[in-house]
Amino acid sequence: MRFRSVAAVGAVAFTVLIAGQGQAFAIEFEKPFEDQMSTFTYDSSAERCSEVVIWNPKSLSYDRTAKGCFTRHGDKWTIQDSLAEGNQTFVYWENWLKNGSTWAPYRSGWCNNNLGAPNWGVCNKDYYESSSTNYYGSEGSRIRFQTCRRDLINTVCTPSNISDAPWINNNA
Repeated sequence: MRFRSVAAVGAVAFTVLIAGQGQAFAIEFEKPFEDQMSTFTYDSSAERCSEVVIWNPKSLSYDRTAKGCFTRHGDKWTIQDSLAEGNQTFVYWENWLKNGSTWAPYRSGWCNNNLGAPNWGVCNKDYYESSSTNYYGSEGSRIRFQTCRRDLINTVCTPSNISDAPWINNNA
């Protein structure tokens, strides 16, 4: 009986951890999902950023709780935890490559910041450039991402669905 309780708690925890990713996990990627923990550093040369903003009833204003950025030169993700209350801040990303005349999913993953507010974390990836021959033998690489904040109940992302995120042409 105790085993069933532990298994049920584990299933609920797993569901909470992947909640908020929407359609991202319904796509079959060629390469596996990637996860990388952050290290303390700061990079201000980001080209694309998004922020998670929530309503604060105490101050009757909106508070920025997370900021995530992508820098094409070096394929770096930076993520800032802006609110010191212990919740998880991360960037979820997808990398698609041109496969002849169509785009195909290639890799996905996230960059977590467990350093606490107001620290920045960095994940360094290596994506194909749009102008180089990719895994499928074609040219073309694009990336989209969400900046997210997760507590025990909710995951809030900007944009709210990964399919609404703008594409970034990955050509440094």
